[in-house]
Amino acid sequence: MKLRLSLLTFFLLFVFVSTAQSIYKSGYFIDNSGKRTECLVKKMPWETNPTEFEWKKTISSSPKKENIEDIKEFGVGQDYIFKRFIMAFDLQGDTVGKSSKDKDPRLRLKKVFLRLILKSEATLYQYSKNDVHRFFYTDRKFAYPELLVYKTYYVPDLEEDVGEKVIPKENTQFRDQLAQSLKCKNQDPSEVEYTLKDLKKYFKDYNECRGAKIAYMVKTRFNQSKIGIIGTLDFVSFSHPSELNPTETLIYDDILAPRYGIYLETFIPFFGVDLSFFLESTYRSFSTKHTNFANPDAEGPELNFKSINVAFAPRFHLYLSSNFEVFFEGGLSVDQDLGTESIFNSIESTTLDYFYGGGFGAGRFKVGYRVYTDKNIAKREALSDALSESTLSTSSFFLTISLSKSNRNK
Repeated sequence: MKLRLSLLTFFLLFVFVSTAQSIYKSGYFIDNSGKRTECLVKKMPWETNPTEFEWKKTISSSPKKENIEDIKEFGVGQDYIFKRFIMAFDLQGDTVGKSSKDKDPRLRLKKVFLRLILKSEATLYQYSKNDVHRFFYTDRKFAYPELLVYKTYYVPDLEEDVGEKVIPKENTQFRDQLAQSLKCKNQDPSEVEYTLKDLKKYFKDYNECRGAKIAYMVKTRFNQSKIGIIGTLDFVSFSHPSELNPTETLIYDDILAPRYGIYLETFIPFFGVDLSFFLESTYRSFSTKHTNFANPDAEGPELNFKSINVAFAPRFHLYLSSNFEVFFEGGLSVDQDLGTESIFNSIESTTLDYFYGGGFGAGRFKVGYRVYTDKNIAKREALSDALSESTLSTSSFFLTISLSKSNRNK
């Protein structure tokens, strides 16, 4: 109970630390001269396209601010890339209550950061403000973004008294634009809605149809998963009471045992904390024995342990610089026995323990250290005098290598 309480305290502490510090995320910006600076950018909800942002060179640096006049592009992690343009568009509401009787948009020039949604032969951008969204595109004909025209408007209902009722209408000129400039084979723009989901899918299908490489595409946080390989060096100790004298403990030789396998890590969309969950599967095998120092030639009991280990845990990320992070983790570890041989009459087919740890990450690599809780692998048998107590202790260094490519263009 005390150990579990300590683990809970440990994680609550690091959730607090993560919330306080991880609002800065790996990013970059490009100034008017074309100079690119790798840095940490303060995370924001970005519900409205920004005109400025805050950044640090490292987590301990003093914060600085940049604005749209001096910066032509900046990025935050793999989630957001903003590019500066001077665009003509309107922001009259997309609901009847905030729209007008005019079918055509009232275009006004503004200097804005457009969010990059998909980059390829045909590229898609988005601008959002006050829950109104406008989309822009470039293709082989337009090197500078063009507005995909959409507007909600209304007309009076002539069957009612003037002002009593209106009929909502939509200007869906964007579908004609797609049909004329961005249609490949059997694509049907008439079915496309003026939403991020529909337009992203349409542009993705169009570029793939033309055989164009997609250099960047916004993914939901739930889809930002990484798969990779993991190698571990376990520090293992094992002991159990003596069969002849239950008050005596037989301590086996401490060993170093390699372990290897694969993992899947998925990021979860929380604004205050950079949080992911990982699922890990490794093959675990080692041998150790008890050495009788009073009689070294005597054959002592041996343990030949084999299992598939599955670990599941959350991982909190703290970015110290644009390419360097620390992380903290803790969760459940399960061993499924694969035919362990030992002095015991029988071994538990499935054993559970807990672990916690942390480490450092740079690019595709992470290095860390974990401590596991002790566990008993011997099967307890009712009404039996057979040996059924043991203590297996493990701690480990590990290295992970992500096989997934970064979603952010350089």
